Amino acid sequence: MSPSREPPALAEETFLRDELAERIAAQAGNIPEVAELLRSLGAPAGGAPPARLGLRGLTGSARGYLASWLQRATGRTLLYVVGHGEAFEEARDDLEYFRGPGATLAFPEPDTLPYDASSPHPGITAPRLETLARLTRARPAGGDGGRAQTATPGVVLATVRGLLQKLPRPERLARALLELRVGHEYDPAALMERLVFMGYERLPEVEAVGHFARRGGILDIYALGLADPLRLEFDGDELISMRRFDASTQRSLEQLPAATVLPRYEVVIEPGEAAAVAERLRAAREEPAADEPAGARARGAWLFHDGMERFAAHYDPDLGTLADYLPEDTLVVLDDPGALRARAEELDELVDRGYAEARGAYPSLSPPEALFLRGQALGTLVAARPGVDWLGPVVQAGDAGRYGRTLVVDCQPAEPMRRSIERLRGHLAELGANGIHAVILCDNPGQRDRLLELLGDTGATLGVGLVSAGFTLPGARLAILTDHEIFARYRRRRRRLKRTGGLSLAELSALKVGDFVVHEDHGIGLYRGMQRLTLNGQETDCVEIAYAERDRLFVPVQQLALVSRYAAGDGARPALHRLGSGVWQKTKAKAKRAIQDMAEGLLRAYAARRALAGHAFRADTVWQRELEASFPYEETPDQLKAIADVKQDMEAEKPMDRLICGDVGYGKTEVAVRAAFKAVQEGRQVALLVPTTILAQQHLLVFRERLADFPVRVEVLSRFRTPRQQREVVAGLAQGTVDVVIGTHRLLSRDVRFRDLGLVVIDEEHRFGVAQKEKIRQLTRTVDVLAMTATPIPRTLNLSLAGARDMSVIETPPRDRLPVHTEILELDEDVITDAILREVDRGGQVFFVHNRVETIHNAALRVQKLVPQVRVAVAHGQMHERDLERVMLEFLDKRWDVLVSTMIIESGIDMPSVNTLVVDRADTLGLAQLYQLRGRVGRSAHRAYAYLVVPSRRVLTEEAEKRLR
Repeated sequence: MSPSREPPALAEETFLRDELAERIAAQAGNIPEVAELLRSLGAPAGGAPPARLGLRGLTGSARGYLASWLQRATGRTLLYVVGHGEAFEEARDDLEYFRGPGATLAFPEPDTLPYDASSPHPGITAPRLETLARLTRARPAGGDGGRAQTATPGVVLATVRGLLQKLPRPERLARALLELRVGHEYDPAALMERLVFMGYERLPEVEAVGHFARRGGILDIYALGLADPLRLEFDGDELISMRRFDASTQRSLEQLPAATVLPRYEVVIEPGEAAAVAERLRAAREEPAADEPAGARARGAWLFHDGMERFAAHYDPDLGTLADYLPEDTLVVLDDPGALRARAEELDELVDRGYAEARGAYPSLSPPEALFLRGQALGTLVAARPGVDWLGPVVQAGDAGRYGRTLVVDCQPAEPMRRSIERLRGHLAELGANGIHAVILCDNPGQRDRLLELLGDTGATLGVGLVSAGFTLPGARLAILTDHEIFARYRRRRRRLKRTGGLSLAELSALKVGDFVVHEDHGIGLYRGMQRLTLNGQETDCVEIAYAERDRLFVPVQQLALVSRYAAGDGARPALHRLGSGVWQKTKAKAKRAIQDMAEGLLRAYAARRALAGHAFRADTVWQRELEASFPYEETPDQLKAIADVKQDMEAEKPMDRLICGDVGYGKTEVAVRAAFKAVQEGRQVALLVPTTILAQQHLLVFRERLADFPVRVEVLSRFRTPRQQREVVAGLAQGTVDVVIGTHRLLSRDVRFRDLGLVVIDEEHRFGVAQKEKIRQLTRTVDVLAMTATPIPRTLNLSLAGARDMSVIETPPRDRLPVHTEILELDEDVITDAILREVDRGGQVFFVHNRVETIHNAALRVQKLVPQVRVAVAHGQMHERDLERVMLEFLDKRWDVLVSTMIIESGIDMPSVNTLVVDRADTLGLAQLYQLRGRVGRSAHRAYAYLVVPSRRVLTEEAEKRLR
């Protein structure tokens, strides 16, 4: 691939992904060590053991690059074994670019621990079964797994658990696949019976994966692995039509000539086996309930349930492994074999521990040896086939003798560009002078076009593709660079009880003697504890409230709804009212008038804003398009609509007042980033008001990350900044040298003055009071205002629905976003331990919320005792700001596995690596708080878990009795 033969840029994304990837792959054969590797992996001489080599020196995506080249060059199936978690996802991205999605068969790990009570998410089960199905179809009719296969599948990407966990054998899975073709005949009744034995559930309408429904000659199936359900139309037994349709609108999307329906679970049952399976389960004391209808037993519906994988050997006593699906001449490549062997040993411990803990409640579980191979079997599986190991920079003791030969390849990591285009130009010139052709892979076409404008004709080829990290292979005269490394950005990812007011029992228990309380009819008094009095001949527990002039009021607990905690500004000490004085009634009447006046003022203010002339921003510039092209994710339709609405408002001559309402993690921040940049380009300043210092710091990182390539100064005003730093920011705002300021209530201080404020963004709008929000509006009556929230308060929602404010709703979840698995459970240390270990095991992190500062360190010690092998940190709002900032940054940098914190993480924290949340004493929190907390997880393509832990009924009863005494 000489530079003179390459065009400066390639226009079509399909061409870039396919043809460019092939041309890149061809260069690997020029590396002498790689050519020698290929010769050594030829068929061994008669009777000789399979060749196994070691190869050192590979960095970045060069590992996936050479694995894909090796499969392409040999034409044989290649099993590529990598680490779990992030390592698997990175390898998947690399292979899907260099080898192509069609030739990459991903076999991800289940998102559950061994012997979990829940089944893996359908989004995990689907690619696993799809890979097994493709491998099954590639096997010859005889099923011997030899060279007579009908097609070479490509690269099978798996982990250690993928190799060691047992599965249905290929011939059994082949019989379980339901192949449907238009024009063929199928008995609809027999088809439904088969669906039942494939794990599907019949319902009146299909709503989720695993459902099917029949209405006359129409059969709907929501099959595993499909984004939309199938609608089959029969004329008698003939299938005359099959199409995808939208489950919500029932509208047809696409006609299909054929389709394959996968089993719902990895446990395969054939209709004729129901009686035998039932007998094995009954013998293992897992028989159906005594009241289960005999007809249901015969139909087999009761055989399928969540977590059935723990009993898989009772369903299928002859389980196999992934190795059974592979042809005999499959090449095996291990990425860092030492780490993989350590993972196999760790998996043994997880399996044994899971079995020991679960068998107490379920003595009929299939034993470990029936569901898993032991860790030492990894070596046996590998030794049976030829291949090569990608070795790390240091070869572990004893590894040298494992290989017939060890080769070393000259491979260098990508040079750090530090966002400098000049540095990039110099590096490209140096590569060209050394005869090395550079390929820059961009996340999307817009970013590619932007780079082309910035670089001009440098001899480099610009393409669209997603790989994890760049590398240089001098032997192949090839250098791969990525735009996310050039610009130091994140790599793009492939996608209570009802209350009527007054005190609850939990709030009553939190009151201390001497706290101010308010009675709806008698006003403000002091809480004096509980008293047991005899009223009408019956003992009753009462709340004692002290009023002025030594007055006392006893409120029966049945009337707690009339009492509430007094709330006012910090340090406020109200005057006590006298019983029967009439002062409280006058105060309430005055408050009602004030509320009415405020409501009228609000309406007048909104009407006045609509009548005022505002600043009309210009249409999008080239820089605006460049910023939007650099967004590392795929925008959702609702997100694009909200962005367009905001731009239209900003380009109008009246002040914008728009509310963006969208679920947590649905992309509201990106709307604000683009609006802020649009304002800054015309010299106007932007103020972003947030409720917490943690959220302010998070937004600072995001805004600086997104605007780093443009001359925009972004600062923050919060307690994370020293007084000197705050003075400098305030001075910069007044002088106009600060373009975007992100701050807490500090932004509302009297010393904050803007030179030319053009846009105010209010994030987590529901967390601010009316007076706070209106203060900033009164100070800047003609600026554009953009509010964002996931849970709008009734006042805001009413104003929007009434037309006083404009509103955009983001309802579409990001691509590949999985729903958060939420459980409400009594305190169970085993469940918490498993939840933490599951997340850490897949390379993620955990939020453990304990919302009491006084006991938070005790909670952290309890967590550490439960899981001593993980790293636990503590964060709460009363920490020194420097300590809090350090802990949060270290957690963001993955130096801690579990963060035990108070509610400070409630708002806006965006950490995609955190996908498990445990909320201690969830019964003490409000529904909106729990909703916001749950939104802190599930912000990636991984399945997320939220455990809302409440005390047992016994504990709650004891607490209530203690309070009443």
